[in-house]
Amino acid sequence: MPEPVVPPHLPHGPAILAVDGGGTKTLAVRVGPDASVQAQQVTRGCNPFDQPDWQAILTDLVTPLASGVQAAAFGVAGYGENRETGRQLQAHVQQLFPATPASLTNDVDMACIGAFAGGAGVLLLSGTGSMAWASDGAGQTARVGGWGPVFGDEGSAYWIGRKALQRVCQAMDGRAPEAQSFARQICAAMHWPDANPAALDALLGWYNLQDRPRPAIAHCARLIDDMAEAGCPEARALITRAAQHLAVLVQTARTRFSEHDLPWSYAGSVFKSTLLRTTLTDLCGAPQPPRLPPVGGGLVQAARLAGWPIDAEWIARLAHALNT
Repeated sequence: MPEPVVPPHLPHGPAILAVDGGGTKTLAVRVGPDASVQAQQVTRGCNPFDQPDWQAILTDLVTPLASGVQAAAFGVAGYGENRETGRQLQAHVQQLFPATPASLTNDVDMACIGAFAGGAGVLLLSGTGSMAWASDGAGQTARVGGWGPVFGDEGSAYWIGRKALQRVCQAMDGRAPEAQSFARQICAAMHWPDANPAALDALLGWYNLQDRPRPAIAHCARLIDDMAEAGCPEARALITRAAQHLAVLVQTARTRFSEHDLPWSYAGSVFKSTLLRTTLTDLCGAPQPPRLPPVGGGLVQAARLAGWPIDAEWIARLAHALNT
């Protein structure tokens, strides 16, 4: 992930800023009153639970874009999971914008606001981690899942990658001889030997070299989906199980607002998988395509904080600008 680059210049006049801080990457977008994107930057993830220098990451990303900003909104992975970490995040956001209105929420809450443009629905996130966030559109929210790689994150890219590499170990040490072909395909793609003990030595050596093992393992999910698309039965079964876990998140979140017929939408890298989306549609019904990407939810929040008039036309212009 590249380090943020200072923009050569910023337009004069009012602006708002939103930061979408995930486990793998952090995106900052600056927008003008006409919903045009004035600048954007991306850098590595800022989840405080697996990125010790998260404060420096946010500072380096935001500072070049902060001039003239009337309001800012931050959505950060891990926010709300630990009170002390939450206080540290709040203090840092206040330090970055001491005289400017700024909001702070979980990145999935931000994605939910974006997906439904502030309306009611269930946002299912599956990237490095997984979680469902439901909202009635009137201020009441509910969270399901998202309890990290040890206690949760079922159906996430990390979960898929970990299960796949676990299967490699089982195949190579003799516990799962039926998975030998699956394991050899993964070894070939990772440029590892495909026979034990060299294969397991290579896997463990690769893991020990990772500065951030969780995103590295999550990245393997893309390989598993490619194998599934090519017809590999083990890979297809793994992607299907991931979809089943994610469906439970949506179904449980809907029960928290049973008086509403909540639509569902999605965000995160795992939804690039056609098989996963198809399986989820069978289990939960057709999703509503997100009206705005996750960072768009932050821009809606920031626009409200700044007192800007936002309507359906402004949302449509913002969606076009962000998608472009």
